[in-house]
Amino acid sequence: MSRDLNMGNYDASGNLKVTNVEGLQSTYGYAAVAITPAATPTDLLTISGSATKTVRVKSVTVSGQATTAGSMDVSIVKRTAVNTAGTASAPVPGKFDSSDAAATAALAQYSANATALGAGVVIATKKLNLGLAGAGGSVTFDFATRNDKALILRGATQALAINLNGQAVPAGGTITYAVEFEEDNS
Repeated sequence: MSRDLNMGNYDASGNLKVTNVEGLQSTYGYAAVAITPAATPTDLLTISGSATKTVRVKSVTVSGQATTAGSMDVSIVKRTAVNTAGTASAPVPGKFDSSDAAATAALAQYSANATALGAGVVIATKKLNLGLAGAGGSVTFDFATRNDKALILRGATQALAINLNGQAVPAGGTITYAVEFEEDNS
């Protein structure tokens, strides 16, 4: 194998040049602490894709606690149609780098369930322990380690949802979550 130093692939010592491109994408995060979900919550949060950017969800962490311990299934659902109605706020994600443009993905945090959930498929599910204060559990869905492909949202009608499957929240239950995603022009 010939090493052509003029091609720029090798340094003067003949070592292959390697560039890490991780961390170069515009990256955003959002977290909510101790929110009170609907009594039988479905989608707690959705991250809707963008008409102008590709959104890559890297990680989702959900934790909780309750005055009466219990557990709930937490599912990550990839929706191919947006939810309708319900009561939702539109939180603004924070930039990991202040020089990045504002995020184009739209977040919706539901305090009352959407009337109709968009079509979708469950990507992953884990059991969350809602223990007493100081003893609550957490679950993490990590889509960006071990060279995994991030959960990709293409177009404004695709969304990722943190879904609690309509289960009754244990008495005094609150949920805390954090999401991280990137946007690019691919």
